[in-house]
Amino acid sequence: MSADQDRILLLSSNVRRRYSEDILTALALPSGAMIQFRYETDYVSPTLQRTVASGSVVSSAVTIAFVAETDTDNPFLLPVRYAKVVSAVCVADIFIFRLQVGSYVNLGDFPRNEGDIRSRSRVILDQVTAANKRYYPAVTSFPDLHMRESVDPAGDWLSSARRLVLHSTFSNSYFLRIDPPTTQTGSPLTFNSDGRLEVVDRESVRIQVSFYSGLYAPERKHVLSCTTDGTFLRVSSDDSYEVALRYDSVEFWLHPGSLDFNTLSRVTVSLTGEQGISDFVPAHARFPVVVKRSASRLTLRVATTALGALLVALPAILGASSPLAVRIAIGLVGAALLATSTVVLGSTAK
Repeated sequence: MSADQDRILLLSSNVRRRYSEDILTALALPSGAMIQFRYETDYVSPTLQRTVASGSVVSSAVTIAFVAETDTDNPFLLPVRYAKVVSAVCVADIFIFRLQVGSYVNLGDFPRNEGDIRSRSRVILDQVTAANKRYYPAVTSFPDLHMRESVDPAGDWLSSARRLVLHSTFSNSYFLRIDPPTTQTGSPLTFNSDGRLEVVDRESVRIQVSFYSGLYAPERKHVLSCTTDGTFLRVSSDDSYEVALRYDSVEFWLHPGSLDFNTLSRVTVSLTGEQGISDFVPAHARFPVVVKRSASRLTLRVATTALGALLVALPAILGASSPLAVRIAIGLVGAALLATSTVVLGSTAK
């Protein structure tokens, strides 16, 4: 075994369209976001089943990979993303792995052409079978996959995409990559331990999306879109673009509303094609967003309200001995502060 022996290997195939979409989602999500992989019990190695049952699987490092034609002499296997196990449970006879995606993989030592990839894949799968007594798509024992941690996310994402398009499953598909979201000033936003992006109300969010396809067919219409709940978090830029190139980069801007409470929304970035295109696998990336009420704005509102109330009451406290003009001026200032805290700082307009 190699340095990969302390990791878990989770393979997703092309047996069903959803499994192929999982690979595109794993490539698209920004670091820190969550993805789920599901396996029937018969597809999880006994060692991994015991690890899940003991709870020691939590925080384990994971390698996500695509696999196809496992029952042939010419299979196809490609690692695409590192991740970490956040939780793993067995419900009835289904294992559900909740993963927090991490860095892309550096495939510098992995073959580049389809023939060599398939030859390497046969060796890898034979060793997986030997180490686990039979083939399982979810294992803890697997050989060297000839990859390293990424130091160039954009370049390594593109390197994985260019290898995946060699397989017919993805030959006509588009690949997405969402950069870590930032504020409008460029400050990075991070996902919390639950995989939720945390933003502050009224603080705009910038999402940079890149896409790539190995084959562009001008007669086909593809659309890149960004959607939210539209109430607590809305798209403040164009929410869709017609894809007219093989590769490009697009910005979406999101704007949280002003809230009296924290709320949960969701962002979905999709690249879809015309209905009826059977050889096109759509790409989707979804992640939850917690819109938090601004603590500084709340503090300012409380302070403004308190000061306004004090100034409104002050003329009565001063009594008739103070000049009338002074009492009127103080009252007006207090009323203005109360109006500001209620109408401006207290606004919850979306």
